[in-house]
Amino acid sequence: MGWWDNLTAEEKVAAEGQNWKTDFAGGIQRVAIAHGWAPYGNAKARAVVWTFPDAVPKHREPLYTTRRDLVERYPTWDDFDSIMRLPTMYKTIQDRDNSADYPIILTSGRLVEYEGGGEETRSMSWLAELQQEMFVEMNPADANDIGVRDGDDVWVEGAEGGRVKVKALVTPRVDRKVAFMPFHFGGVFQGESLHDRYPEGTVPYVIGEAANTATTYGYDPVTLMQETKCTICRIERAS
Repeated sequence: MGWWDNLTAEEKVAAEGQNWKTDFAGGIQRVAIAHGWAPYGNAKARAVVWTFPDAVPKHREPLYTTRRDLVERYPTWDDFDSIMRLPTMYKTIQDRDNSADYPIILTSGRLVEYEGGGEETRSMSWLAELQQEMFVEMNPADANDIGVRDGDDVWVEGAEGGRVKVKALVTPRVDRKVAFMPFHFGGVFQGESLHDRYPEGTVPYVIGEAANTATTYGYDPVTLMQETKCTICRIERAS
């Protein structure tokens, strides 16, 4: 016996000839609610994937976090014996508290002027003129604490030791103890320019540190996307 056989005659009239996409009157939803079913539809989705580590997606605190109070409520996965044939650590890393040494939340993202890794767009003179240098956005209070002014050179060090030397963009657009770096730059590694390694005539107008040098280990076991937007760092004035 299917779900249709459990409906009353009135409910069948409300639901007949309709589906989740076409029932704008909400008849199917009312029938579903009356029987204790999930009333999702009309472009609302609910997925239960029994082969995924989380059958229903839920928040898990990043491997590196300053919010140690959230680790217990939203722990990461246990370590996996193998993902893509490699042993993969989650809980082992998250259990280490690095927040005292790396007190600033670091995220990365996109600039309007550049696309992807920036190889093509940083080779466009007009776009390069608009965004001439790699930078880190930091809050004025954090800059004051380490004696940094807007435009100063700083080191941004991630919790696994990777460091990038970039310009400080001191701005209230980011909250205190939060920093942002764009991900479109390359050609400099931990303060060393690599421009001489480009083939002749291919050096972009703008080169700079790659943000991921300072990001950290960790990735979603389903999509295999890395945790480049949720990690921690410390920022120091460059000599």
